[in-house]
Amino acid sequence: MNAQPTPTLGVSQCLLGEPVRYDGGHRREAFLVERLAGHVAWVPVCPEAVLGIPREPMHLVRENGVLALRGNASGTDCSEPVHWFVQQCVTTLANAGLDGYVLKARSPSCGLQVQVANETNPSAGLFAGELVEALPDLPLIEEDALAAHNTREAFLERVFAHARVRALFATPWTPADLVRFHTREKMLLLSHDRAGYDQLGRFVAQAATQPQEDVARRYRRRFMGVLAKPASVGQHVNVLQHVAGHFRDRLDPSRLTALHEAIDACRQGEHLVRDLYAQIRAMARELDIRWVGEQSILTPFPQELLTEELHD
Repeated sequence: MNAQPTPTLGVSQCLLGEPVRYDGGHRREAFLVERLAGHVAWVPVCPEAVLGIPREPMHLVRENGVLALRGNASGTDCSEPVHWFVQQCVTTLANAGLDGYVLKARSPSCGLQVQVANETNPSAGLFAGELVEALPDLPLIEEDALAAHNTREAFLERVFAHARVRALFATPWTPADLVRFHTREKMLLLSHDRAGYDQLGRFVAQAATQPQEDVARRYRRRFMGVLAKPASVGQHVNVLQHVAGHFRDRLDPSRLTALHEAIDACRQGEHLVRDLYAQIRAMARELDIRWVGEQSILTPFPQELLTEELHD
């Protein structure tokens, strides 16, 4: 398996333990600081810090169809300096090579689902909304969603995939490089969306006849679009059966039977899919089955991040 490039992640600064909140405190997120920090480069941002620390806590209101920030007690409109900062910051971030972003839940600037005064439906905060509009393919997550290991691992998978495809197109590349990249990503794509997998394969086959800039832009968008669709157990079973075919002539009958029994156990929910991928990775290395061993789905992100133990 090729070495993983180091992703660049934007993050709400308070989540790294920085004292930038309205009261001079922070909301340190243990997984980010203790686990993820060793595998990524951070770009910390706190849009509200432009108002100073400490500052009055704020909430969102909608005025003439536009979101605004108002002080909870004073009612003071604090929007202008934050809007100015957000516009400058998002422009910078769009050129920073980000691979994902971890946002502070319920923050009137950084939250993805924030209560707006006198409205039933939540809205993205001032900064989060601009970020989504400027970088629609960027993997995003709020920090409270990191507590569920399935959600956390799905986010990490997309972040590291984004870093890989960004690294491919960051240096001079050829259609043959794209074919090699796509070959390594095939089973990961198939685990998310069979139709998208097929369409992207056809796109790669025609890439040599298209302008490189268009190919890079369209491939990256389609690639991340496929990965944005949730992977199901059934789709993983389909991938596992496909991969098992590469072992048909290399495993003795008893081990091949055991492999298919393990796949069936995954289908029944009696065996963790990720554990079986780890076993397949070991068997591919043992038997020197290069095509299988190089599939990114076997190691979509550093295995140390699989741990479910989080510390306060």
